[in-house]
Amino acid sequence: MMNGTKNLKFIGINFEYSHSDGIVMQNAAEIEIAGCTVANLAGNGIVLDGISNIIKSCDIYNLGQGGISLNGGDRKLLVSANNLAVNNHIHHYGIFQRTYAPGIGVNGCGQIVKNNSIHDAPHNAVLYGGNEHLFEKNDVYRVVLETGDAGAFYSGRDWTSQGNILRHNFIHHLGGGDLTHINTMGVYLDDCDCGDTIEGNIFYRAGRAIMIGGGRDNIVINNLVIECPIGIHIDARGTTWKQWNNPSDPSWHLEAKALKFNYTQPPWSVKYPKLARIMQEDPQWPLGNVLKNNVFVDCSKKVYDFDSNTRKILDRLDISDNLVVNTGGSPEISTSKGLKGFRDLVGTQNSPINLGFKDLAKCNFALNKNALIYKELPVFKPIPFEQIGLIVDEYRKTIPPKN
Repeated sequence: MMNGTKNLKFIGINFEYSHSDGIVMQNAAEIEIAGCTVANLAGNGIVLDGISNIIKSCDIYNLGQGGISLNGGDRKLLVSANNLAVNNHIHHYGIFQRTYAPGIGVNGCGQIVKNNSIHDAPHNAVLYGGNEHLFEKNDVYRVVLETGDAGAFYSGRDWTSQGNILRHNFIHHLGGGDLTHINTMGVYLDDCDCGDTIEGNIFYRAGRAIMIGGGRDNIVINNLVIECPIGIHIDARGTTWKQWNNPSDPSWHLEAKALKFNYTQPPWSVKYPKLARIMQEDPQWPLGNVLKNNVFVDCSKKVYDFDSNTRKILDRLDISDNLVVNTGGSPEISTSKGLKGFRDLVGTQNSPINLGFKDLAKCNFALNKNALIYKELPVFKPIPFEQIGLIVDEYRKTIPPKN
């Protein structure tokens, strides 16, 4: 373990065969860990706290606990740490600690997680809390293999975990890709998590693709949801659960958590004005959620799953321009049932709909230039599928094949 280390590089070093963690650094600054192998450890791979640090192009696998942990920045002042985890291959972790030992764990303010490949684990790929994090172009698959009520990306039970962006990630084959399994989520905003953006992601055979568990002011826009049993879930658990904002349960006392950050005063009230007003605007209801410009393809059980109280406030949510596709016209595939903000496109067995994916059989969801999806939903923006996942750089000379 190192504390207060600055301006140091670890390049091409193997950290292996330990009964504990691989690398642990506290209060670190401008550290670079690149092209390293961190493997065969009983604990975590890399635990890094500080500012302006980089973990790049490392192979991290066979771990008793989690892969990478990033922390740093100042949440109270909303100052970003700018720690970066990029182009890392993280797999076969959580061997001893089977839950809440993620491929990448993120806290603090302003961490960046991009172009990583995370796969083969019993529980989460990414477990996060805090503010202003960016999760971009990550390839996540075969995670939450042994657990229910769990998400590939998971955050929850905190109004203050705001400003996080999940963009252009490929989340697929969760829980083994079982098309009947609905208790595994692609992105799981649990227990009133608020203020995150889920944009331009591709969910394929990802169980319940997107779940908003009672939270508000979350933006779900321009996502592709393909062959997931349930496309999106929104519930109003704050209206029915006794523990909601209950002082007798500190984990659920959401207002108290917010008060620790003086959320009604700058800089929080300036950055998150809706949060500053939450106690005056029906805080128990999942208001302010946005569901726009998404495409749902062949959802077998439900395109959307809204509980009865959420259905009472649908006119107070921003829901528009969502396309629901039943490619072959099967009665086993769900449609929108005429809900406002959704439109159905139904093919037939003899004339199935071709949305314009480059190679659906090989899970290549890049869209051709003249893809039907752009004609049917002109507001839909291209997703840079070819840029998702690991990349070749000065440390990673080849991309390992998926198996």
